[in-house]
Amino acid sequence: MIEKINNNALEAKELNPKFDNKENLNPDFYKENLDKNELMENSNDNLNPDFYKENLDKYKENLENHYDENLIKNKEDGLRRENDVQKELREQYPEQDGYKIESEAYLRDKDGNIVKDEQTGEARRIDFVVTKDGKVVDSIEVTSQTADKTEQLAKENRIRENGGNYIKDSNGNLIEIPKDVQTRIERRD
Repeated sequence: MIEKINNNALEAKELNPKFDNKENLNPDFYKENLDKNELMENSNDNLNPDFYKENLDKYKENLENHYDENLIKNKEDGLRRENDVQKELREQYPEQDGYKIESEAYLRDKDGNIVKDEQTGEARRIDFVVTKDGKVVDSIEVTSQTADKTEQLAKENRIRENGGNYIKDSNGNLIEIPKDVQTRIERRD
C-alpha cells in the first residue's frame, strides 16, 4: 500500500509541478489540485462500495480549513453520483460475464505514459472505463445536470488525437480504446 501511495504522489507531482510538500500548505493548493488529490488510479479499492464514503471523509479532513461548505457539498454530491453510476454499471456489466470496471483511468500512449493535452498542459482521467476480454467497451464521465463538459471533452479529444488512446487496467495491463468508443456523459442530480 505504501508503494502505491508513493507512486501516486510521484505521478501527481509529474502531472502538476505544484504538488510538493511545501506548497501543499498553501490554502489554494487543495483548490487547484482537488481532482488530482487523493483518489488512487485503478485501485481495486475503488470497486469497494464504501470507497467513496471513506475518501469523502479524507477530503473533508483535508479541506476543513480551506473551503466553504458549498465546495464540500459539491464534492459530496459528485462522489454520491459516481457511486450510484458505479452500482448501475456493475448491474449492466456483470463481473461474472467477464466485464471489469476501471475507475479514474488516465489516458495514456502506446508505451503506457500519461498523455497531456498540448493546449492546457493537463492530463485526463475518465471516471469509469468498462473492459471485457482486454478491450474497452464503454467509457463514462459522471457529472451534474448542469455542468458544462464541452471543454473537458475537447481536451479528451485532443489527447486522443495525440495518441492518448490507452488506459491501464487494475492489473497494470495497457488496453487500447477503440476509435468507435467515445466517452459518454452520464448526468445525475
